[in-house]
Formats: sequence, C-alpha cells, structure tokens
Amino acid sequence: MLRHLPVALLFLAVTACATMEPHSSVMPIPPHPSTPASERTASPSTAPDTEQVTATASGVGAYDLQVYPVAVLHNEASAHIAAGVVVNFTVRFPGGSYSLASEPVSLAPGETLAVTALCTDSCEGATSTDVSVTVGGWQAGERTVISATAATYACGSPCAGSVGYEGDVSATLSGQIASGTLVSISATCEDGTGAIVGGGLLQTVWPGGGSTAASVPVLVSAPPALCQLYATDVS
Repeated sequence: MLRHLPVALLFLAVTACATMEPHSSVMPIPPHPSTPASERTASPSTAPDTEQVTATASGVGAYDLQVYPVAVLHNEASAHIAAGVVVNFTVRFPGGSYSLASEPVSLAPGETLAVTALCTDSCEGATSTDVSVTVGGWQAGERTVISATAATYACGSPCAGSVGYEGDVSATLSGQIASGTLVSISATCEDGTGAIVGGGLLQTVWPGGGSTAASVPVLVSAPPALCQLYATDVS
C-alpha cells in the first residue's frame, strides 16, 4: 500500500498559488463542467507534431468548506512530452470567483491526466470552474505512464448531504516506477450525464514493484455514477 505524505504540504502549495478576486453582486453562474480550454505557450520544436495540451473536461467537487476544481488534460502530441504543464483555475460561486493554480505536471505523448488543486473556504459555494492551460516546454521522447484499473467508489461519513459529501476512490495503479518515487494521484467522479462532480488529490511514495493499490479521498457535489484515478510521477 502507498504511504501518505503530510497533507499540510499540499495546503501550503495551493495557498501560495491562489489570489482572491473581489466579490461582486452578479447573479450565480450555472455549472459548465465540460468546457474545453487550452493554451500553448512553448515554442514548437523543429519536428512536426501537434504540440498542444487540451482541457477536455472540467468541474468541481465540494463538501463543507473544501473544494476541488478539476480539469482533465490530454496531450495532443504524438512524439513530444509536455513539460511544466500548469492549470489555472477560476472557481465560480454566487457573487464572485477565486483563482488558484495546480502544481506543474508533465504529460507523455498522447497521455490523458486529471489535474486538481485544493481550495478551502475561499471557494465556498463553488458551482463551476473556468480553466486555462500553460505549457512550460516540449521535449522529444517518451516518459512512463501510470495506468489505473476500473475504480470503485465508497461513500464516507456523512454519506449524503444537502450540498455534498465525501468518500474514497480506489483502484490498482501500474507502471514502471522506481521505489521511493513521489507520485501524485488525482481522482475524478462524474454524474450520470458525464459532468465532473467530484475530485480528490493525494501525494504518496511509490513502494516498488510494477503495481500497487491506491485509495484517494474525494469530495463529491452530487451522487457519482463513475469515478476514476489518474497518477503521475512528480519530477
């Protein structure tokens, strides 16, 4: 099983990236969990390729005073690694918004990866999130991809509430990862329409071997019909 690192380290990283936008008197903005957004900032390499990272879906999972904005990313390149990829979230709630950024990740050619960040009471009442993606650079070659089996969702306590609730998403992760490597695991949950309604994040140390079981705590804004784990080594 994976060993959990201190959650306080995640809170410090997320807080350092966040900036608060002032509240206004605008009406609540309805959720739009599947709005794609992408931005390419790195200069193309000499080799022909589609050097672009696209956000294929986004949404929020929320419970109590905690919110996980989520974006599912896909590297369109077939022969280049997207390095230093950062998702900039603008979390929307009645009367205002709050901005924060994810930790940078790298995506292998053709890889799909979910990215999230934890927002606390500053995002209370979140209904949706806008996302933009920046890429630090492109590198020719391949990198190890961590895959996950079909995930299971277990409802936590309380199992259901008027606004949201919490639970755990579990699956088996597989990849050629060296023992002791720091691994970031993100979870997404969707409702019956395919809209993202839940998310979670956990950083752990890979114990060695080609596979390991993982379980990630998630916050869910609505009953999930499907959940999934994504993982990447932190380098």
